[in-house]
Amino acid sequence: MNMFSLQGIARVACASVLSLGFMTAPSLAEVTATYDGGGRDLFNIAVPDHWVLATGGFENYASEASEKPAVPRVLGMRPENDNRLWVGFLSPDGVSNVAQAGSYIRNLDKRLVESPQIEEKRTTSIGGRSATYFHGEGQRNGKPVDFTVGVIDLPSNRVAIFVIAGEHGARSLYRDELNDIVRSFRVGQ
Repeated sequence: MNMFSLQGIARVACASVLSLGFMTAPSLAEVTATYDGGGRDLFNIAVPDHWVLATGGFENYASEASEKPAVPRVLGMRPENDNRLWVGFLSPDGVSNVAQAGSYIRNLDKRLVESPQIEEKRTTSIGGRSATYFHGEGQRNGKPVDFTVGVIDLPSNRVAIFVIAGEHGARSLYRDELNDIVRSFRVGQ
């Protein structure tokens, strides 16, 4: 005798189809980037759809291999089809507060923005952490640039630094995505 009857298979198939109708639709997937430092996750950020994520670092090595300084990794992203805007997150070793972060950022300003002029400074909370950010403008490759630089307090005497820089007018085209990126910031586990 056949253990699987046509009628039994039909009942199972019908029950399966009916149960699928009662399931909720899955939520859309989100791509999250994690910044790791010292063997632990320091923070996470969401990457918007149609944005390109790249990792890299500022390389300034000494001549001897044993003297290579720790290179801070940068999580950088930009809109897929628009290179007028760039967003970067990093957490350099040895930078543990806003004052040290300011000094660190000033050493990078020629790479980011030429002749920066700070227009506004604010304190807020980002991802449940205390944060300070600065808005300003300057130039890059002879073009006017708007920028925001933020410093977010992390546990264990560290900070996260973020930079949003774009040609004048480009930031307003991506206002929602930029706000979503900053709002997605979470301290790692």
